[in-house]
This record gives sequence, C-alpha cells and structure tokens, in this order.
Amino acid sequence: MTAVRVFLALLIVVAGSTGARAQGLVFATSDPTISIHSNFAGETITLFGNIEPSLDGTPPQGTFDVIFIIRGPVEERVVRRKSRQFGIMLNADYAMFSGLPSFYRVLSSRPLEDILDPEVIAQRSLTVEAQIASALQETTGNVALFENELVRLMGNANLFRTDGRGVSFLSPTFFSTRVVLPANVPNGIFLAQALVVQNGEVVAERAQRFFVQKSGFERFVGDTATNQPLLYGLATVVLALVTGWLGGVLFRR
Repeated sequence: MTAVRVFLALLIVVAGSTGARAQGLVFATSDPTISIHSNFAGETITLFGNIEPSLDGTPPQGTFDVIFIIRGPVEERVVRRKSRQFGIMLNADYAMFSGLPSFYRVLSSRPLEDILDPEVIAQRSLTVEAQIASALQETTGNVALFENELVRLMGNANLFRTDGRGVSFLSPTFFSTRVVLPANVPNGIFLAQALVVQNGEVVAERAQRFFVQKSGFERFVGDTATNQPLLYGLATVVLALVTGWLGGVLFRR
C-alpha cells in the first residue's frame, strides 16, 4: 500500500512539473485580410508574437525556438506524365493528390532537424514532402517520381517552401517573421500556426487565421462567373462582339 501511495505521489509531481513547463503564447498578423486587385504582384505580411509566462505565472526561462507553419486552402491536384504513343505525345501515368494545401510555408528560428526530433517532425507532418505524401490518393505510376515532381512544381511556383532561418528573435521572448505571398497565391482562408519549442519539446502553440480575397471589380467578375455562369457567358460574348466591331471600325478608317 505504501508503495502505491509513493507511486501516485510521484505521478502527481511529474504531472505538475510537466504542466509548469507549458508556456503562454500570443501572436498576430500584420494584415488580417489581403486584397487582390488586377495589378496584384504579391504581398509580404509579418507574423509576430511573444512568449508569455506559464500557467502558474512563472516567467519564461531559458532559450526558445519558434516554428511557423502557414497553410493555404486545400485543393486537388493531378500530376500527369506524358509519353510518346503512336508518334505523338499523350498523357500516360498520373497521380491524384487530394486535400493538398494550395500554399505551404514552414519558417523556423533554426533548421527543423536542430529543433525537433525526427519522430516529432514526422508525427506533425511538418515537411513539404510529408504534406504531399499524406495527400496522395491514387496513382498509376511510380509514387516517388510523382511526389518529387509535385515538390518541384510547387516550389518553382513559390507555393511550397521552407526556411530554417526565417524567424528572428528581437528579444529573448519576442519573435517575428515575414511571409512572402506570391502573385499566384490562391484565394481563401489561410491558417498560420506558431510552435514554441524548448529542449526539443513543444511547450506552446497557437493558430491564427488570415484571408486572401479578390476585391473591387475583380471580385465582382469572379463572383459572377461562379454564381451566375450564364450571365457571365452572355456578357463575355457581347463584350467580344463589341470589341471586334470597334476594331473593325477603327481599322477601316
């Protein structure tokens, strides 16, 4: 009986010390809403935050690392491989990826492998490769070939990227990072997640949303094309006819 009591007491002590390690965290974005116009050439937003005292009021002690994960709205992508058939190039094998983030960025104060154990990185699917592998639904060819090709394509489009030195500490607890949104950034709800790591353990995490959306005339055109396709089609035909007629009149003169 005494041994059981000692064991329970040790559990309470361990649980208490584990809870005390949990840190508070606040962070925000500089632009909660990114507006896209016809001349939109990309945008840079700033994410910043501060590591707060733990639940029992203990101020932050020691050194910390911070990881930011930014995810765009999910989408479906199909990667196809062309091959020569009957003397012409045709689509052959393909791979379908579903639930894939349309934008994925990982920024950290140090390289991920220097902050977290490989098991934790794999468990949280932090790498670009892990995101793509988890989104694979079906394929008729070499899995590794299609996954590597999708990594290359999304990287070339500046939609998938990691930066092992992308987070800066302006004080022992205050940190910030800058995220570049390219001109081809998708519309929708983006989720920014911040992880605070100390001694290889995640001691705090929090998420924040921001929005990327068309505005002005561009938004009107996009909404019309989606919600009223017949009206949009008729307007496009009329505009083409008027443009052609005006071009003919001008060149005739």
